[in-house]
Amino acid sequence: MVARQSLDDGNSHEAAPDRSNRKVASILAAARELFIDHGFDAVSMDLVARQATVSKATLYAHFTSKEALFTAVMVDEANRFADEIWRITPDNDDVAQVLRLVAQNFVDIFLTEHAMLLLRTVVGVVPQLPSVGAAIFESGPKEIKQRLAQFLSKANEKGQLNVPDPALAAGQFLSVVRGDFDIRGMLLPSNPPSRAEVDAQIEAGIDLFLNYYARASFGTN
Repeated sequence: MVARQSLDDGNSHEAAPDRSNRKVASILAAARELFIDHGFDAVSMDLVARQATVSKATLYAHFTSKEALFTAVMVDEANRFADEIWRITPDNDDVAQVLRLVAQNFVDIFLTEHAMLLLRTVVGVVPQLPSVGAAIFESGPKEIKQRLAQFLSKANEKGQLNVPDPALAAGQFLSVVRGDFDIRGMLLPSNPPSRAEVDAQIEAGIDLFLNYYARASFGTN
């Protein structure tokens, strides 16, 4: 779990909020709904306290600023997305099947209305609070890429693929199966890709990736 941190200079740190605490959970749930519905600027700590039915003293005891609260909410969402995307059997040796599951989860979550609302909310805040973006990136995109890189590294060790740079390969895979779906979701929310388009993008991406990183194509073993 990523610890909360001050967003003023990125150098001071606080203990992570106790998410098992009932009042903390209530605050996070209320703040999540408010930030998504109204955006960062329109939400006040007073409004969050009222929505969560806690006192302002309780709210500030757990979250010292609106920026810290926003970061905690978005980091929670990023963590949840990362966990949902990596819903595979850890000991699955079928490389193509694992990649297909990761790709399907990744793209399907990316295309949900909830994910798009979160992305729009975050994009509007990052220019003024760049450390929010950094915290979300560490918990979401970077975590997903690292998990995939670990899987590709093991596939390389087993001789299933030839992946000299697993981190690079993981980024390439996620990009090729995502295509322009994220841009379309942001700019054309009323015109999402069809299931057939999504499946075709994923299958083509898997074929491209496996053909490039196939052990035989490198003339080894």
